[in-house]
Amino acid sequence: MLAQSAVLVVGTTTTPADLADVTSFAFDVAERLGLAVHVAVGMDADVTRYEGVVLDGTWLDSVASTVLGTEAQDADLFCIPAADLYAFAAEKSCRWCGEAGRVAPRRTRDGWTAPMHAACATGIRHASKVESLTSV
Repeated sequence: MLAQSAVLVVGTTTTPADLADVTSFAFDVAERLGLAVHVAVGMDADVTRYEGVVLDGTWLDSVASTVLGTEAQDADLFCIPAADLYAFAAEKSCRWCGEAGRVAPRRTRDGWTAPMHAACATGIRHASKVESLTSV
C-alpha cells in the first residue's frame, strides 16, 4: 500500500455546497504540494495525524479554520492559508513511480492521493485488493 504523508484541508463544510468547494480545493492542495490530503468535516479532526494544515481561505473564514489552525501551530505543524498555497507550482511527476507525464491527484474514500499516473493508481488499487485477500 502507498505510504505517504498527508495534510488536512480545513474550511467551511456546513452545507453540501461548502463541502463541495472545500473538496475541490483539496484537489488543488494535493496537486500543488504533491501530498495526499484529507478534508476536515467539523472540528474534531486530530491535526497531529497530519504533516500540517491548509486553510481554504484565511484563519478567520470559519471556526474550524481558527481552531484547527491554532491546534496545528501548537503542535509545531505548518498551517498555511489558501493564498500561500498558490506560491507552490503544481506537481509534474508521479509520486508513485517518479516518472514525468500526465499526473493528477486521485480521489480516495477519504481524500486525495499525491499526484500520480492513472496506471499507477490502478496498480495500487489492484495491489491493495490482492494484499487484503492474502492477509486473511
